[in-house]
Amino acid sequence: MKRTLYALALLGLASNLAHAQSNVTIYGTTDGGVRNVTNSNAAGDSKLSVGSNGIYQANRFGFMGTEDLGGGNKVKFLLETGFNNGTGALDNANGVLFNRSAWVSLGGAWGSLTAGRQYTIASTTVRENDPFGYRYISLVPVGAGAGTTLPAAAIAAGLGASASSGTRFNNDLQYNYITGPVTLAAEYAAGEQVGNTRNGSAQAVAARYADGTAQLGAAYTQKKTLAGQDNVSYIVGGGYQFGDLRLKAGHSKERQETLAAGTYSNKVSWVGAQYQITPEVELVAAVYRSRYSHVVSGQRDLYIVSANYAFSKRTRLYLEIDRNLYGGALIPATRQTGQAGISIGLNHSI
Repeated sequence: MKRTLYALALLGLASNLAHAQSNVTIYGTTDGGVRNVTNSNAAGDSKLSVGSNGIYQANRFGFMGTEDLGGGNKVKFLLETGFNNGTGALDNANGVLFNRSAWVSLGGAWGSLTAGRQYTIASTTVRENDPFGYRYISLVPVGAGAGTTLPAAAIAAGLGASASSGTRFNNDLQYNYITGPVTLAAEYAAGEQVGNTRNGSAQAVAARYADGTAQLGAAYTQKKTLAGQDNVSYIVGGGYQFGDLRLKAGHSKERQETLAAGTYSNKVSWVGAQYQITPEVELVAAVYRSRYSHVVSGQRDLYIVSANYAFSKRTRLYLEIDRNLYGGALIPATRQTGQAGISIGLNHSI
C-alpha cells in the first residue's frame, strides 16, 4: 500500500512539473503480444503465453528533464521503471521502483558526468551495433543473455550470458566526451565494500564512431566479484548503410576467473540487416551465436526475423519468427536441442 501511495505521489509531482516547466517529460512504452514456443518441456509440448513484460520492447514508464545552467552547461535527470502490463505490477521481484534507470548528470562542452543506476557503456556499444537495437531483448542474447542457459556453476562464479557483461550498473559514474563523429567514454561502478575499494567494482572504457553512414564501436570492461575474482570482457561492432539497407555485426567475449574451477568463458557473435521496405514497413533479420567454454563446452544459435508495420510514429504492429538450436552445456533443462517460436503484438509509445 505504501509503495502505491509513493507512486501516486510521484505521478502527481511529475504532472505539476510537466505543467510548470517544458523541460520535464513523461514518457514510456507499453507492449502487448502473444508468443508460442515449441519443445517447452521434456515431452516436446508447446507453450502459448502473453508477453506481459513486452516482447518487441520492454514496458517502461519514466520522467526525464533538463535545466539550462548557462554557459553551455546543463543538468539532466532520468527516472525509469519497468512494469508488467498483464498485472500492473513492477517487473522485478525485488520491488525496486526505478529499476531501469535513476541518474543525474552535468554536461557541457567539456563532456558530461553522470551518476546513478544507468546503462553500462558496454551495453550502449552493443545496442548501437545490434540489428534489432535491443528490440526483442527477451529473446536475443545481447542484453540479459535471454534464452541462453548457462551452467549453474558458471552463473554462481559470475559469468554472464549477454554480450555486455552487465546491462546496467548500480552506483555508477560515467564520463562521456563527444567530438564530431567520435564519442569517448569511461566508467567506474563502486563496489561499496568496507575496507576494500576493488571487490564488487567495475571499470570500463569505450570509443564509438558514427557519421550517419558508417559506425564502429568497442568497449572493454573489468570487474571484480565480491570475492575478488577477475571478470574481463570486450565488445566490438560496426555497421554500414546502403540506401534503405543497414548491415550490423558484432562480437563479444567474457572471461570469469575462479580460484578452484579455472576460467569460464562465453562468446556472443551476431550479424544482421535492417531493411526499410516502405516508410511504414521494416524488415529485420539476424543470427546470434553463443559459445560457452569450460570443462564441458556448449553452443546456442538463434535465427530470427521480424516484420513491423507502423500505424503512426507511436504505434506499430510486429510479427516475429525465430529458431533456436542448442548443444552441449547450453542445452536447456527440457533437454530439447531445438525450439521454434512465433510472436505477434502491438507496441505503443507514450
